[in-house]
Amino acid sequence: MTEPDPEVPLRKMPAAERNAIRISRILDAAGSLVAQRGYEKMTTSQVALRAGVSPGLLYQFFADKREIMQALAARNLDRYLARMEGAIRSGWLGDWPATADAAVDLFVDMCRGDPGFRVVRFGDVADVHLLGATGDNDSHLAGRLAELLAAEQGDRPGLPTERSLVIAIKIADALVKFAFSVHPDGDDEIIQHAKRLVRIHLELAGDDGEAGTE
Repeated sequence: MTEPDPEVPLRKMPAAERNAIRISRILDAAGSLVAQRGYEKMTTSQVALRAGVSPGLLYQFFADKREIMQALAARNLDRYLARMEGAIRSGWLGDWPATADAAVDLFVDMCRGDPGFRVVRFGDVADVHLLGATGDNDSHLAGRLAELLAAEQGDRPGLPTERSLVIAIKIADALVKFAFSVHPDGDDEIIQHAKRLVRIHLELAGDDGEAGTE
């Protein structure tokens, strides 16, 4: 979303633009509160206060804090995939191991840069099925990532399947969580181990004939 011009009062902006800015502020506030207090202790009143909106206005956009987390998880997913797409399109990812490393590195970088992202990630803090009616959040991420890889690199051999990507995501997610529990910036030794395990898993999946097939 384009950043608002600080010289233009919010009330003078088109309604759709005003609402987009308000929703963004609500999601930012929710992310920071979850990082500080945890999902269970966070309330919609606290989110509204930190976002600088009235509780009534917040409820025009979201029925409850679960819906807020759902929107925040979806935004996190879109931002992560946008960064992955940029990395793939830049051409500096020469092979699948490099792509796998980049996927972990970008995830870790977002965890380091945004405490709200580190806690919410793709929604497990609220519900492991937050992003879709079928499958868990990791499965939804794997499906979106598979679509991105197929669109950008579909002509390359050994394209990972959704199943192999789900397993890779669960490996990386568990170890990245552990890395940030050991050190506030993420223990680098654990993160490097996560990258090695993801590479090994994808190589084994390819050797078993899983990659590139359904």
